[in-house]
Amino acid sequence: MTPQDEQFVQRAIVGLADPPPTVVLVTDKSSADDPMAHFCDRLVELAPNIKIRREDDGPFPAPALVMGRHLNIGYQVNPTGKMLEGMVDALNSASSGVCDPPPSHEDLAKRIDLPVTLKLYVAQGCPHCPGSLSRLQALAAHNPFIRLRVIDGEAFALQARADQVRSVPTLILDDQVRWSGPVNMEEVLTFCIDRDPSSLSAASLRQLIEAGDAARVSSMMRESGRLFPALTDLLTHERWSVRLGAMVTAEYLAEDAPALGLELCERLWRKFHTLPPQVQGDVLQVWGQIESKTTRGYLLSVISGDCDEETKATAAEVLDEMGANGD
Repeated sequence: MTPQDEQFVQRAIVGLADPPPTVVLVTDKSSADDPMAHFCDRLVELAPNIKIRREDDGPFPAPALVMGRHLNIGYQVNPTGKMLEGMVDALNSASSGVCDPPPSHEDLAKRIDLPVTLKLYVAQGCPHCPGSLSRLQALAAHNPFIRLRVIDGEAFALQARADQVRSVPTLILDDQVRWSGPVNMEEVLTFCIDRDPSSLSAASLRQLIEAGDAARVSSMMRESGRLFPALTDLLTHERWSVRLGAMVTAEYLAEDAPALGLELCERLWRKFHTLPPQVQGDVLQVWGQIESKTTRGYLLSVISGDCDEETKATAAEVLDEMGANGD
């Protein structure tokens, strides 16, 4: 932080807020190597009432500073200048509960009942970015389903190039729909409300499952007659905790819509030999939930194939538990 940034933080009411605001530091680095960790240390020195919690896994990829009333705003920025002011606004609104969007926007935001991930690319010198950020943070404060990821396109240039961002502000909804320039909030909210549930991103589907709505996800797939592609991504995720939630969803799906469950198994088979052994083991358990000739064939192929011995042993156990029933 610059001296001006430090003076701003010291003047801000966030240091006196009650209850104290929380910042979640999502990082995969040691404190000695992490600029965001150094920032958090200095932030607490300037505003001792702020609480810092460190995580190495969360809804936002590392590195990120997560805050807001619902801890649903993640900053991937160089925390200085206008970006720091936006962060302090998020902290203040989380503590005070005051962050009111226009009534028409608030009414639309309340109608969003499925998770949505919004990525807002910004830059320090952009004249339009602070306004877009303020309006989106107000919406996120009113609906925990809205997950806002604020990314400094200059500080995180690789991410910006991956998302083909050429100007700021740029807003991306679930990696599918984008707006560049000043954001039309009513249009964004309408897209959030009307979008096809099967188009949920892996991050949004994960949010829904981790909120305890695995049965609801299964019901939505049954009612639409379509398998959500993001479920396959979650079942093959590198983190076991993520795979576990997706496996619960797959179990519901096996009971509610066996045909879709079988389609899921077929998709997993196409990816199986590219997966690490620990993920393969969980995929075997998913196959065991769908008793069919197809899934028995997958298990037999694993047992007779070139997988490691532990994976083969797990496949044999799952096959034995399935019993003699087929299609």
